[in-house]
Amino acid sequence: MHITSRPVSTGSAFLAMFFLGIGVAIVGATARAAGLAAGEIGYLIATQNVGFGVSVVISGALADRFRKAPILAIGLVMLGVSFATLYRSDSFAANLLVMLLMGAGMGVAEAVTDAWLLEMYTRHESRLVTINHLAVSVGSVAITLYLMAMELDWRVSLSRVAVLLGALAVLVAFLRPVARASRAGSDRGVFRQLSTDPAMILLALAAMGTVGIEVGIAGVITTFAVELRGVDAEAAQLLLALYLIGLALGRVVVGVVGGRGRPGRMVVMAAGLALLCSTLLFIVPLSVGLLPVPLFVLGLAAGPLLPLTITAAGLRYRHVAGTAMGMVKFAIPVGGIVIPGLVGLLSDATSFALALGVFPIAALLVLLSALTSERLARR
Repeated sequence: MHITSRPVSTGSAFLAMFFLGIGVAIVGATARAAGLAAGEIGYLIATQNVGFGVSVVISGALADRFRKAPILAIGLVMLGVSFATLYRSDSFAANLLVMLLMGAGMGVAEAVTDAWLLEMYTRHESRLVTINHLAVSVGSVAITLYLMAMELDWRVSLSRVAVLLGALAVLVAFLRPVARASRAGSDRGVFRQLSTDPAMILLALAAMGTVGIEVGIAGVITTFAVELRGVDAEAAQLLLALYLIGLALGRVVVGVVGGRGRPGRMVVMAAGLALLCSTLLFIVPLSVGLLPVPLFVLGLAAGPLLPLTITAAGLRYRHVAGTAMGMVKFAIPVGGIVIPGLVGLLSDATSFALALGVFPIAALLVLLSALTSERLARR
C-alpha cells in the first residue's frame, strides 16, 4: 500500500523539520534540568554538528539516487532513538554518541525534505522551502516553551517526542507522491563537478555567512545590550525576543507572501539589508531607544537568507538537487562554528565591541557571494 497524496507528503516534510527544530534546541532547553556544565554543553552541540555535517552531504547524494521517503523514514527513526536515549546513561561519552546519532538524523531531514519538495513542485519552490525552514524555528520555540516555561518532566517529554517520531517514520515509509519535477540520478562525477563549480562554492560561502549571522547574533545580543549599551537584563531579553520574532516573520513573509521571484536575487536584497542593519546596530553608537528598529529589521532580513540560498542551489542544479543542496547545507555547521568562534577569539584578543564587527563583515560576504553567483548564473 502506498500513499500518493502530495499534501500529506508536504505536511510530513514540514513535520520532519519541526522535529529537527526540537533537536536544535534540545540541549539548551534541557541543560539546567540535566545538570550540564558549560563545557559539556559545548561538546554536545559540537558533536551534534559533526553528525549533521557528514549526514547532510551523504543524505543529499542518496536522495538523488533513491526514493526520498525511505531515506527520510530512516532519518526519523535515528532521531526517535536519539531522543529516547538522550541522558539515559550517566556516561558522558554515551551521550556524545547519542548526540552524534541525533545530528545524523537531523542531517537526513535537512537534506531530504527540501529536495523532496523540489521534486513534488515546480512552482513556488522558494515559498515551500522557506516554510519548511520556518518549521524548524517553530519546533525550537515549541520545545523550549514546553520544557522550560511549563516546567514539565523532560524525561517524559523526550519519550513522547520519540513516540511521535516513530509514528511519523511509519507514515513516511508508505508515502509515494507523484513527482512533478524531472529527476535524474546523480553520478560519480557530481561531487567533483559541483565542488569545482564557482557558483556552488559561492552559494556555500553565502550559506556559511548566513548561519553565522543568524546563530551568532542570537548568542551575543543580550551581552551586547547589557555591556555596551547599558540596557538592563530584562530589556535585553526582550531585545533578543524581538530579534527572534523578526527571524520568524522574515521567513513567514517570504514563505507565505513572497517566494515568486528568483531566490538568488532575493538573497542579494536581504543580504544588503542585513549589512546595513548590522552596521547600524554594532558599529554606529545608536541610542538605546533606537536599538529595536535595526535589530528587528535585521531579523527580518536574516530569517529568509538560509532557505533562499538553499533554494537557489536546488533550482540551479535541479537534476541533482539533493546533492547540490546537501553541499550547501554542509556550510550550516561550519558557519555556526566559525563565525561565533571568531567573535569569541577576537573578544579575548581585542575587545567585545571590536569583535562584533565580524557580523557586518559576514553580511558583506553573503552579499558579495550571492551577487557574484547570480552574475555567473546569467552566463
